[in-house]
Amino acid sequence: MNHRLGSRSMARRAAACLFGLFAAACSVLAPTALAQEPYPSRPITLVIPLSAGSQMDIIGRALAEALGKLASQPVIVLNKEGAATVIGVDAVAKARPDGYTIGFGPDGAFVVQPHLNASMPFRQDDVEFICQTNSTQFVFLVGPQSPYKTVAELVDAARKSPVAFNVGTAGVATTMHLLAESVAAEAGVRFNHVPFRNIGDLALQTLNGTLDFTVSVPNMLAVNSAKGMRGLAVSGDGRLASLPLVPLLRDQGFGQAAPSSGIGMFAPKGLPAQTLAWLRNACRSSVESPGFMAASARALTAVQFGDGASFAREIERGSRTAGELMKKLNITAQ
Repeated sequence: MNHRLGSRSMARRAAACLFGLFAAACSVLAPTALAQEPYPSRPITLVIPLSAGSQMDIIGRALAEALGKLASQPVIVLNKEGAATVIGVDAVAKARPDGYTIGFGPDGAFVVQPHLNASMPFRQDDVEFICQTNSTQFVFLVGPQSPYKTVAELVDAARKSPVAFNVGTAGVATTMHLLAESVAAEAGVRFNHVPFRNIGDLALQTLNGTLDFTVSVPNMLAVNSAKGMRGLAVSGDGRLASLPLVPLLRDQGFGQAAPSSGIGMFAPKGLPAQTLAWLRNACRSSVESPGFMAASARALTAVQFGDGASFAREIERGSRTAGELMKKLNITAQ
């Protein structure tokens, strides 16, 4: 036997063995190294399930800016509207649970939509509630040609009309829709509900009189008051400081059976513990930032912070209220 060839063969086998051991060690260590990657270390996408320019978009972009400063990473806003916010929320629920896709918006997809659709594309358990940032009141609005000065006047006219009044909202079984229907039931009248996907279209149809009235967020009035849009009443327990002349709905004799609406941040279920902790701490700091406070004020949306657990409890409470009301009013998917 050629001893030189034998030595070379043995050397090759030894090298192959060492390479195999090294590769195996790398395969074991690689996931550990990835798992230890600090968060956040790359851009974050913040999904807002409503259109650009909406109330949610205004405060959501302020939240993204504040989060970006804390993360030292870009926070990119992605507007993904449709199906009363279900499309955008579903995109977050199905995203990889690594903290790089998170959501921000109202609680309607969790509070009211499950009562409408037994085949919802996600469950509440599919998301992690990060924190509540705001709560919102709602305003009954009319265009400049409308003769009505109060909801009581509008309801009285609707009661006498042979044709049902058209009411516009942001979607079927949204809190705005439930509020309009609860007023109708209390007054003994029937409204023709016209749901809108885009807030701009809803504002236009209110201004031109195609809709007899609209129930929407206060920001719509702030943006369109110079064009003649007027507020007939505001929901909640206290007048808005920025809209002092708009009376309370309850002071006009209506009980406001609809649930309140919370706004907050959420993420896919299954986030690493450190990532979840970072997001919750960052959410609190962002809500307290001057930029977020200023944007909320511009959008006429009250700042109301709540941690993830309290936000989840409020959603559970709102869901019970919405379910009972929808059953009472016989509201179903259209």
